[in-house]
Amino acid sequence: MPERYVLIGGGIASARAAAQLRRLDQDAAITLVSQEAEAPYDHPPLSKEYLRGEWPRQRVLLHPARFYDEQGIALRLGVAAQALDLAERRVALADGAFLDYDKLLLAMGGRPRRLAVPGAELPGVRYLRTLGDAEAIRADALPGRRAVVIGAGFIGMELAASLTHLGVAVTVIEAAPTIWSRFLDQELAAYFQRYAEARGVTFRTGTAPLAIAGRRRAETVALDSGHELPCDFVCVGVGIQPSVELAEAAGLAVANGVVANEYLETSQPGVFAAGDVVNYYDPIFQKRRRVEHWGHAEYTGLLAAQNMAGEPRPYDLLSYVWSDIFDLHLEFAGEEREHDRVLLRGDLGDQAFTVLYLKEGVLRAYLGVNAPQREFITLQRMIRRRTDLSARLDRLRDPAQELRALL
Repeated sequence: MPERYVLIGGGIASARAAAQLRRLDQDAAITLVSQEAEAPYDHPPLSKEYLRGEWPRQRVLLHPARFYDEQGIALRLGVAAQALDLAERRVALADGAFLDYDKLLLAMGGRPRRLAVPGAELPGVRYLRTLGDAEAIRADALPGRRAVVIGAGFIGMELAASLTHLGVAVTVIEAAPTIWSRFLDQELAAYFQRYAEARGVTFRTGTAPLAIAGRRRAETVALDSGHELPCDFVCVGVGIQPSVELAEAAGLAVANGVVANEYLETSQPGVFAAGDVVNYYDPIFQKRRRVEHWGHAEYTGLLAAQNMAGEPRPYDLLSYVWSDIFDLHLEFAGEEREHDRVLLRGDLGDQAFTVLYLKEGVLRAYLGVNAPQREFITLQRMIRRRTDLSARLDRLRDPAQELRALL
C-alpha cells in the first residue's frame, strides 16, 4: 500500500516538503492542507514587490496551479486542520472530513501578535501575513495618505520603505530607544534610521502606542509620550506567535514551538515539524532555537520530507535571513545574541559594509549591507569552524584584506 503523507500548512515548508516527497517516493499519496484559499505562495514579496504592485499575483505563487495536479499532490485549501488523533494517525478537518496518514508534517507557521490597546480592532488597523493582508494594505496606500507603522523590526522597516515608495507619509513607532536594538549598537542603529529618514520616513523611538481612535476607522494613534499621531491607516508588526494549538491539544511536546529532535521528528514517532513553528536543536550553536526566516522554512521542509521518506539526515543549517529596505540589501547569518564584541568591516559612508559579531574572538554572526556576496561563504565557514580571530581583528576590519587568508 502506498505511503500516506499529510502536510498541514500552506507555506514554503509544506510546499517544498510536498515536492521533495514526490521526488523521493513516486507512489506515495501526498495531501497538503491549508486554511488559506490560495495555493502555497511566497511571503517575502508581500512587504516588497507585491505590496508595491510590481509583481502580479501569479508570480508570488511557489508553483503554478498545474504543478500539483501533474505531481499528484492533493490540495485541501480553505479548510483548517481541527484535531489530531495520534493513536489512529488521523487528522480531523474543520469541514468534517478526516485524513489518515502514515507520516505527518506540522508546518502551520504562526500568526501576527495582536496589539493589545484600545481601538486595535478598528477597521484600518492592518497586519501583514497573507496575500489578502498585502492587498488590503495596498488598497489603503494611496499617495498622500498617512500611515503609522508600529514596530521597527524587519517587517516594519520593509513596510515603511514600500509605503514611502507608494507616496504614503510614514511614521514608525518603536518602543525601544533605537531601531533594531537587539542586534545593533547606537551608532549603527542611528545610521539605518538616518538612511530611512532621508527617504521620507519619520521615527518615534522610545515610545509605545496607548490607544487607536477613530469614528469609523483608525484616525489617530495616541502614544505614551503624550503625542497623538493622525493617520489614515495603521500597520502593526510586533512579531508572530507560533501556531502550536493543534499540536498541544494532541499531546505533543510544545515549548516556544513544536519540539523536535535533530531529524525534525516530534515527541510522537512519525510526526514531524518544520518552518516557523518548529523548536529544533541547532548543532552549530548547540542549543534549542525557533527561527522565523524563509531560508530556515525552506530547508526544514526539504529536510523533514527526506527524513519522513526514510533517508535520515540531521539538521545542519547556518540560519540566515535577508531584507531589502530602500536601496539597502541586508544579509544576516548566525546567532548575534551570543557576542561580546562588534566589529565593522568597511565604512558606513560607502553604504557597503559588514557588521561582525564575535564572542571570545570567535565569529558568531554577521550582517552584510550591500556587501560582496563572495565574502559570505568565508564568513559562514568561520562561524562553523569556530575560527579564533583574536589576533587578526585589525585585518578582519579591513575590507581590502582577503577574508579567505584569515581562515
